[in-house]
Amino acid sequence: MGQPLSLDLRVRLLAAVDDGMSCRAAAARFGVAPSTAIRWHALRRDVGDFAAKPQGGDMRSHRVEERASDILAVWEAQKDITLVELRSALAEMGLAGLSGFSCVGGHNG
Repeated sequence: MGQPLSLDLRVRLLAAVDDGMSCRAAAARFGVAPSTAIRWHALRRDVGDFAAKPQGGDMRSHRVEERASDILAVWEAQKDITLVELRSALAEMGLAGLSGFSCVGGHNG
């Protein structure tokens, strides 16, 4: 995944648009795609902010952490449970996987 374009570039491009330049002309002037300039302009108009959104990072561990007590209860009930059995028990509870559980929040049995 590429890095987001700088806030400085966004500010300068939108300032050019504010000064009467079209989004396409501003895009050509600052070396970005016309769709990028149009998107930034629309974002500022609709939301009021045009900063880059955070990229990457953990997107799922909060779902596992919400069910930490349930997961630990299954493990406490049968400490010699295999991973296949644990996954099956968790699937019955509506939790599809263990990704990140043992490392997040200090849960390491």
